[in-house]
Amino acid sequence: MKGKPSAGVIAAGEGSRFRRSGVATAKPLIPVGGLPLVGHVLRNFSLAGIGRAVVIFNESEEDCVRWVRRNPSGLELEIIVKSTKSSFESFWRVGRALGPGDHLISTVDALCAPEDLKKVLEEPGPADLVLGLTRRVEDEKPLWVEWDAVTGAVSRIGPPAGREATAGIYRVSDSLFREAPAEEFPSLRAWLKRTAEAGAKVRGVLLGDVFDVDDPSDLKAAEDFFRRAKTSS
Repeated sequence: MKGKPSAGVIAAGEGSRFRRSGVATAKPLIPVGGLPLVGHVLRNFSLAGIGRAVVIFNESEEDCVRWVRRNPSGLELEIIVKSTKSSFESFWRVGRALGPGDHLISTVDALCAPEDLKKVLEEPGPADLVLGLTRRVEDEKPLWVEWDAVTGAVSRIGPPAGREATAGIYRVSDSLFREAPAEEFPSLRAWLKRTAEAGAKVRGVLLGDVFDVDDPSDLKAAEDFFRRAKTSS
């Protein structure tokens, strides 16, 4: 990649599991170790050498927009405010806004070390799509992946079981966003499966611990991780 790469954040979900648990805070602003989820992702982008970020929030998250604007990350920011029909639509809108080239896209609840973002960005093999993979799987419905750990080639997305699952971190080629899809996808995972089945070049890269912060039970593990990272730095 020439120059500083760009990246996107999918933060337009409703955070329904947190809301069912009585958490009224918008999901992107839920703190982990004193910093909101969206703050962690943007800070990691900056530490990974990213120069520009596109962030999508839903239309009820004006407080998230204000927080991002008031807390500089060192990134050139573009903010999209749009309540989307699905995680795929959010992903698609961010991908289109990122423009030409290869880019990183992360969900707002995927917390990891910045070195793992660099792994995804620097994966050397040619690919339309690179999946960050993790063996730390706490999700109720993980999206498992069949792949060759030596070559990085992904042969199947969505088998019934596996050792590695998608981590919510992707490197995407602009070729994936040049034309609107012929069908409407109910979710990002549905699009990922179909993209692999349609013959796109998909690769995987194994990351360390990635924390999928979907509900209150995930917060303690993520906070412990960042506490250890601060202690060792």
